[in-house]
Amino acid sequence: MNSLRRLIEHSGAKTQHFWFGLLGKVATELIGLLVWIMLFTFLLSSESLPFTVMLLIALSLILAQWIVGQSTKLSFLGAYQITHQLRHQLLTDIRLQPLAALRGKRLGEKVKLLTSDLKQFEDIFSHLLTEFVATWVTPIVMTIVLALIQPWLAVTLVLIFGLAFSVLVLVERRFSHQADHTHHTNVQSSNLLLEYLDCLPMLRSFGQSGRLADPLCQQIEKQKDQGLGLEWLGGSGVLLATLILELGLVINLVLAAWLVDLDWLNRSQFLVAVVVTVVSIRPLARMTVYAALLRYMLKAASRLHQLSQLPQQTSQGVEPSTFDLSLKDIHLCLDGQPVLNGVNLEVAEGEHIVLVGKSGSGKSSLLDVLAVFHIPTQGCLTMGGKTLDEIGTEHWYRHIAYVTQEVQLLGGSLRDNLLLAKPEASEQVLCEAVEAAGLSELVAKLPHGLDSRIGENGNQISGGERQRLSIARALLHDAPILLLDEFTSALDSQTQAQVLQALEILCQGKTVISVAHRLETIQQADTVYLMEAGQLRKVEKVEQYQQEVTTANSQLYKPQLCKKSEMA
Repeated sequence: MNSLRRLIEHSGAKTQHFWFGLLGKVATELIGLLVWIMLFTFLLSSESLPFTVMLLIALSLILAQWIVGQSTKLSFLGAYQITHQLRHQLLTDIRLQPLAALRGKRLGEKVKLLTSDLKQFEDIFSHLLTEFVATWVTPIVMTIVLALIQPWLAVTLVLIFGLAFSVLVLVERRFSHQADHTHHTNVQSSNLLLEYLDCLPMLRSFGQSGRLADPLCQQIEKQKDQGLGLEWLGGSGVLLATLILELGLVINLVLAAWLVDLDWLNRSQFLVAVVVTVVSIRPLARMTVYAALLRYMLKAASRLHQLSQLPQQTSQGVEPSTFDLSLKDIHLCLDGQPVLNGVNLEVAEGEHIVLVGKSGSGKSSLLDVLAVFHIPTQGCLTMGGKTLDEIGTEHWYRHIAYVTQEVQLLGGSLRDNLLLAKPEASEQVLCEAVEAAGLSELVAKLPHGLDSRIGENGNQISGGERQRLSIARALLHDAPILLLDEFTSALDSQTQAQVLQALEILCQGKTVISVAHRLETIQQADTVYLMEAGQLRKVEKVEQYQQEVTTANSQLYKPQLCKKSEMA
């Protein structure tokens, strides 16, 4: 329940409607009990009210129950308001989390949290909580009535209630443990499904469509088995508690009959005791179901609370006056594996540095840290002498343009994708960026030019064209700091020359950090750093490094060249 309360506080939602609706539900139950009280009074009293008076009372109770019952819809309205506010707040929380938290397998978990788990949170307020609380009204009132008639019968009834719920709590402990395992399995299934859909085109190209399908089917089968196991555990607890309540009904009736033999009860009191016991136990049987569901759904609330407490980045801050970058003792671990190990780097404003090294050495991860996609495990990152907490993500992203190997595009038109970088850009500015990025030929052959749609994530244009579109956006963004992750990897020689020429003009007076393997890119750098095993060191003799790379490449391709010459 603590996670539920904290989530409501975190959402900032007003709960008055919900509580009014809950009180209305309780009042409706109480008004309905007045009919039973009238019946018991009639059975236990030697005097009876006139028929017309009883009819008027009954009609008044029906009218009162209808009027008060209208307020119960407020509990639904309140539940939807709370859920709406929480959904908005959680999306805000996610937006403030590092962008890397939305990549890969983490995405499947967040999708489940914001869909099924949030729906369960809504059901707690719209259906379960009001019913759970209101169901207590009848047993409590009837137990008090029974205590006034015969205290021993009331004590027996309370003991039966206590035994039933003790069993339910004991079973629910195993149920809770199984629920955690089932949630973990569901998350794995979501992740595998997303991975399968993402990799399906590649798998088909190799004729290996079943490569991920078999593990996915096995995972779904495992999900089914664990789901059935969870249902069995939850159902067994409910059935066992209900069995105890039904047996308790028999026990209380036998005890009441024995008390009649002892002349401790008369026949009218016996009849009332029977009715009270039956009326008390029926709602409690429903309550066992509500209790199991509530306990399961509170797990979802706990997970949502954990999501809201994940590390977040400051969005607002002070704009930096200079655009030099400093990394001091930066460490980064991803999924428990060290990626960066004590990186120290000073990049002066206007300096152009290049990161080189083998694949997997940590170059792209370092750029992700500079783009604040990751929060460093240890160390300090500053821009213009100010940390991210001081600057805020809005200013940080405004002053950085990041061209990655994995290009993300909107499903709209070319113009829509370009205007992301500069919404106020004129037609002339757009055309200049298109020309500089080598996209003129693409725009010319499209039926509607810049207004042509390019499909979901740009699937109607080639990989090289997608990369050039990303570069055009960076040109439009015109940020003082450029992060370029092997930005020429998808370009042909002619287009590469055009882009390098445009970037040479664009980079004047700007801070540029690029990851590169091609010698043409290295030649443009002021300083070259070599990344090895997550550590950075400066290459003192760039010419010597270039010669080493050239020699290594010639050794790599020498067998192939010799083979071709022999065939010729």
